[in-house]
Amino acid sequence: MRKLDQSSASTKNSTIISGAAVRACELRLERRTVAADGRERVAFICGASGGPERGHVLGVAGEDISSMIATCNACPIPDALEGRRSCLNLVPVRRFSGDKRSLPMAQSQVQTAHSSAPVGAYFPCRWFYTLYGQDQPRDTLPCQSCPHWFPRPPRELIPGYWPETRKMLRIVNGEERIPRPPTGFTPAPTRPAARTWWQKLRQQIHL
Repeated sequence: MRKLDQSSASTKNSTIISGAAVRACELRLERRTVAADGRERVAFICGASGGPERGHVLGVAGEDISSMIATCNACPIPDALEGRRSCLNLVPVRRFSGDKRSLPMAQSQVQTAHSSAPVGAYFPCRWFYTLYGQDQPRDTLPCQSCPHWFPRPPRELIPGYWPETRKMLRIVNGEERIPRPPTGFTPAPTRPAARTWWQKLRQQIHL
């Protein structure tokens, strides 16, 4: 399986981690901490599952990363982000079963394997996510003919990207409701009908 995973990654844009080919992904992050003995610990984090501080730990440098290789090489998110129609408004997120995070979270809503949403990748759009609620798209087909498409810049140039990622995860997990009308389809406010001159006159003389 590992050879197959590495082979599939080598046909696409990949990077070498601990001597193995791993699918390159702009949302895979490195979190560096210093252990009590002074040694540096490098953890690989899936930013799509919560960002640099709350994301799923894919693996740790110097340890067995076969699970990370299999996960990243099979993930559809890198292809979507490198695709011709990759969009500024696309906020792909990923859920993991038995989620483990890079830092303990107090007073936060944590993804769990018991959530009603299935494990896997989702592709919410900041423009149209209110149309789908918890059932966000599982691919980028809705993006192909979207009139609001805008070329995606590097992630570092997108304001508020990680808070937006956590918001989309809460929606996918059913932890946040969407009370607003669908983005882009908000009905125009209703204007009162114009009154005729005689209606105004009647109001003035209290008839």
